[in-house]
Amino acid sequence: MRKWGMALCALGWFCLFAALLLTVVVTCGTNDGVYRELQEENGLPEAADVTQEEMERLDGMLADYLAGDEAALDGAPFNEKERTHMRDVLGLFDLARAVRNALLACAVALLAAGLWLARGARLLPMCFVGLAALLLPLGAFAVWAAADFSGAFTFFHEALFANDLWRLNPETDLLLRLLPEQFFADFAGVIAVRALAYMLAVPLAIFGVRFGRRFV
Repeated sequence: MRKWGMALCALGWFCLFAALLLTVVVTCGTNDGVYRELQEENGLPEAADVTQEEMERLDGMLADYLAGDEAALDGAPFNEKERTHMRDVLGLFDLARAVRNALLACAVALLAAGLWLARGARLLPMCFVGLAALLLPLGAFAVWAAADFSGAFTFFHEALFANDLWRLNPETDLLLRLLPEQFFADFAGVIAVRALAYMLAVPLAIFGVRFGRRFV
C-alpha cells in the first residue's frame, strides 16, 4: 500500500506541475505586456510597418481574444486566413484552460489518496519524481528547439493544428509581421523561465516547511 501511495503522490505532483506549466502558457499568451516587450526586442513596430499605437492596440485585441473575448478582433485589420487561424488558436487556449483545471483536480485527489496510502512517506522525494517526469521530455524538446527552432516550431504546429493556416506570409499577413518566428522563440524562453521558477518554488516550499519545523 505504501508503494502505491508513493506512486500516486508522484503522479499527483506531475499533474500539479503540468497544471502550473499550462497556467504560465495561458497567462503569458493573454498578456499584451509580454507581447509588447518581446516585439520591441525584435525591432517592432518598425519591422511590422505599423505605428507604436497600432501595435499596442492590436496586442491588446489579441490578448483579449485569447482570454475568451471572441469579439475582441472586431475591427482588426486581419484577413480571413488570419482570423480563421486565430479561431484555431483560441480553441487551443480554451482546451489548455480546461485541461489545466482537470489536472488541478486530479492533483488534489491523487495527492490526498497517495498521502493516505503512503502513511507518512516523505513528500519531497515524490515531488522531485513528478517534476523530473515532466521536465525530462520538455528538456529534450528544449534542446531540439535551441539547436533547430524552425524545425521544432514546425513540428509543434503540425502536431497541434489540423490545417496549414498557421503557415502565414509576412508579405500578406500582418499577424506574422507582428508575431514573427523569433518572437515565438523568445516567448518560449519566457514561458520556460517563469514555469521553472513556479515549479521549483513547490519543493523549496516543502523543504522550507520541513526545515522550519526543526526550530518549532
